Amino acid sequence: MRRSPIRIENDRLIICGLNTQDLEALKSLRCDRQVYRYEPTYLLELQGTPEEALKALQSMDLDEHRQCILGVYEKTEPSRLIGLAELYDYKQSGKVISIGYRFLPAYWGRGLATSCVRCLLDYIQNNTEVELVTAHVRPENIASSKCLLKNGFEYLLTKTEDWGGDHLSTADVYTLDC
Repeated sequence: MRRSPIRIENDRLIICGLNTQDLEALKSLRCDRQVYRYEPTYLLELQGTPEEALKALQSMDLDEHRQCILGVYEKTEPSRLIGLAELYDYKQSGKVISIGYRFLPAYWGRGLATSCVRCLLDYIQNNTEVELVTAHVRPENIASSKCLLKNGFEYLLTKTEDWGGDHLSTADVYTLDC
């Protein structure tokens, strides 16, 4: 059974499915090397043309595809895409999910990632039976590590993972019990 489209809000953000008006902002996000320097190269929004990527993101369903990538919008400008939030590796039977997020650089350093993580956690706790949330962060991404710690995550371990590209990557794994 398909669940209704995800829409999450708090006092600062709206997180929901992308729409066709987001295409230009998605193009800006996709081509910004700063945004993706700490991210895997195989992310869905980076595949194909921007139009194809937008269509693929719009068709994702958490239950069916085990992941979804949603648009992040500030409440002060609800029609302007400022980043993406991701729920992935959803395992209903194992009661585990992973989260991710990325923002346009103009929105860094304003506490929006921390607010985004809080929104994702609220959604997970209120709409799923997930018992464990994980996040994988490159060790040099200190700001993201701090964001997770502010939201109650604990560092678990550092491991080698395939993030695409020519070499394996090192990732710090953070966990949060729900």
